[in-house]
Amino acid sequence: MSNQKKLAIVIPYYKIDYFKDTLDSLANQTNKDFNVYIGNDNGPNSPHDLLLTYQNKFDYEYTEFKENLGGKGELVQQWDRCIALSTEEEWIMILADDDYISNNFVEQFYKSILIANEKSINLLRFKMRRITHDNNFLVDHEQPLIHKGANYLWEDETHERFISISENVFRRSVYNKIGFRNYPLAWRVPYMMYLDFTTDGDVLGVNGAFVAIRRSENQLTRRNDVNQYKRHAMKQCYFDLLNEYEKSFNKNQNLHFLKIYHYYNKENNLLKQNFSTLFF
Repeated sequence: MSNQKKLAIVIPYYKIDYFKDTLDSLANQTNKDFNVYIGNDNGPNSPHDLLLTYQNKFDYEYTEFKENLGGKGELVQQWDRCIALSTEEEWIMILADDDYISNNFVEQFYKSILIANEKSINLLRFKMRRITHDNNFLVDHEQPLIHKGANYLWEDETHERFISISENVFRRSVYNKIGFRNYPLAWRVPYMMYLDFTTDGDVLGVNGAFVAIRRSENQLTRRNDVNQYKRHAMKQCYFDLLNEYEKSFNKNQNLHFLKIYHYYNKENNLLKQNFSTLFF
């Protein structure tokens, strides 16, 4: 693995169903200046034999963890231990094991970080291509060139955009300093990253390459047995928004957040003020 490469592509692996598509997209990159780190969350099917067919096609390191964390709602901890496999690359991407990237993704990344460095931007958001479970095209979501993280968050809230983890590339320095929110199932963690990792500032949009985000019933977050983790994460997320980022949003937006927090936390308000005062 080369320490001179600026991009670490980190894959928190669990299921093999679409993993070949992910690996093919890495093998087909026009620029091979990246390192791949794969951490197996004790998945039911080891990708070891599949990975052997990609030797010498790109640089990767594969690790099998004995303890499954995702099934216990500890997906953030799985992301963190996978990132810890990486070395000194300046930029990090978390790529889901059922998503894939366009062949020019890394090439476009190196062009884009020139702008990011010039404008002191810590978070890149690539064009998102939505696909079905069987690779049929749904829609492309292009990104504004420069867009505030708070605007992205609100547009996700109103369903104008969609935020996941795979379409983002972020600086290691900001990750080391701030880290991810420790929300169960990593639910709403990428969403809050748009405020935390930008210091409530700008995100650089990249449309010259895309990340394909798969819509599949096999995804962990779509399972009914993990709904309790989602509910707890929603309560934590909107609590943090109201307590830490109230000034980033207008009154109507904050009222919207308050209603959601109230829904998930009717019986135990821990906010700085009581509900009646905040509503009025």
